[in-house]
Amino acid sequence: MMTFEPIGRVKNELTEKRFIKNAESIVSEILINDHFLDGLYKIEEQKYIDVLFEFHQSDGYQLITPVFNGETRGVFASRSPNRPNGIGVTTVRLIERKGNKLFVSGLDALNDSPVYDLKPSDFSFYRNLQSRDDLMLSRPRINIEKHISRGESRALLQQAGQLHGHYCPGLAMGVLATMNAMDLLRQASDGMEELLAFVETNNCFSDGVQYISGCTFGNNALIFQDYGKNAVSIVSRDGRGYRARAKNDIRQVIGSLFPDFNPLFEKVVVEKNHEGSLKQSFKEVSKDVSFGMLEIPFDEMFDLQEVKLKIPDYAPIEESSICDECGEVFMSSRGICLKGRRICHACNDIHHPFLDGYGIHCV
Repeated sequence: MMTFEPIGRVKNELTEKRFIKNAESIVSEILINDHFLDGLYKIEEQKYIDVLFEFHQSDGYQLITPVFNGETRGVFASRSPNRPNGIGVTTVRLIERKGNKLFVSGLDALNDSPVYDLKPSDFSFYRNLQSRDDLMLSRPRINIEKHISRGESRALLQQAGQLHGHYCPGLAMGVLATMNAMDLLRQASDGMEELLAFVETNNCFSDGVQYISGCTFGNNALIFQDYGKNAVSIVSRDGRGYRARAKNDIRQVIGSLFPDFNPLFEKVVVEKNHEGSLKQSFKEVSKDVSFGMLEIPFDEMFDLQEVKLKIPDYAPIEESSICDECGEVFMSSRGICLKGRRICHACNDIHHPFLDGYGIHCV
């Protein structure tokens, strides 16, 4: 039997066991006990250190445990905080040392966690990147899944901006609504229609939904309901899920906290004034608002409730035909047989409903 004596304690703003928000960007303080102070000699020369700490708020453990992406694994094949000995190990960036205080970022330990050891990080393993490449090839969304499970909304919003092209409150709302619903559902998307997203608008919100959930039009896991509401339901194949809806006064909340946004929104977006400097000012303010929204308590902006929805069957695999008019391949269900000839709807001037910025059109 070994007895451990803490060498220090963690001091930070993380207090919730279920949801650690933006651990990568939060600066934590590791307060080292005075009689271990000499052990910090030259630690400031290290850029990254490994922190061994205790999950002091965890209650018991299970040897077989569910993990975020919906799989079930042994506890030793997961990073669950509920472990036989309650020990956590995290690699963090060392920002600076001030006496017996170490300031670090990326520490996913809760406030007042006992710290048992520190050591320089060894990255020699990662010199061979093949193993990481193999992991990304087998689970291409693994980094997104990790950000969701750790509540790292800032990293997710930054990445969603690559899809959307700019940062705006709508995108931030889609990111926040989706990651919170997925965190409760505890299921990730592999693009095979086991997880579905019912999105109720086709504005900026929907890009946040698609990027975070992994449910898209292309993999048939995005179901578009043209209700014009900033809302999404993240649902598993059994119909169980969660719906997050922006509260009715969310624009007023944004306007009161960020007074420069609404006037610029009216000029650039509503009035379509895209003059260069005005548009640039709007984009800068919009970016500040987007990331500022990450600091607003979620329940002040959204209603989140459990739902049970009827799920469509898996998308069919359609046969293909070659149009006898234009010579192009098309889905057989999108054409007709006319006097023994297969004609696609485009050549036969048959119009299907289509989606643009105004919603779904039936012409």
